[in-house]
Amino acid sequence: MTPEPVAEPLVGFRRWGCKRGGLYSGIFVAGRFVPNPALGMVAPRASQMPWPTDYDRAAKCFALRGHEAPFRDCNCGWAAYYSLAEEPELPAPECVWGAVAAWGTVVECETGFRARYARPLALLDRRHPDDIREQGRRVAIAAETYGIPLLERSELIAYAKWHGEVRHVETSPP
Repeated sequence: MTPEPVAEPLVGFRRWGCKRGGLYSGIFVAGRFVPNPALGMVAPRASQMPWPTDYDRAAKCFALRGHEAPFRDCNCGWAAYYSLAEEPELPAPECVWGAVAAWGTVVECETGFRARYARPLALLDRRHPDDIREQGRRVAIAAETYGIPLLERSELIAYAKWHGEVRHVETSPP
């Protein structure tokens, strides 16, 4: 779990909150999306910003510990899972899954990694069953905004492999 620079981008899968065509980091609580709660704790007046559409996103640590992200003894950095579940959890209508390319310093963990830099590659074409009002338009608008494809799960995984190394999680038999 030592931070190491990677030669080839790692590809992982993560979820975002999707609002007004933007992809936001955050958490999902009780069926609702909460954009980046850590930012609100250290900078209450800071406004939430979506992932950029025209440049790579560099991670920052909000813990104010004086280190660059990712740091092995912190949770900072852009997190992604090594694999995408057959039926990825969609805890809120704003939830969208996608593939990211990540590079720079990387901290590898058991089921995924945290990286210094990341960029969305493609989005999963799946909508939350309670997304009655938007009916899947939310994710289509985000894909168009970011200029990335909207793909079914198998196509998303294949597309991700074209853009970097996809590591597989070794699981022990049940």
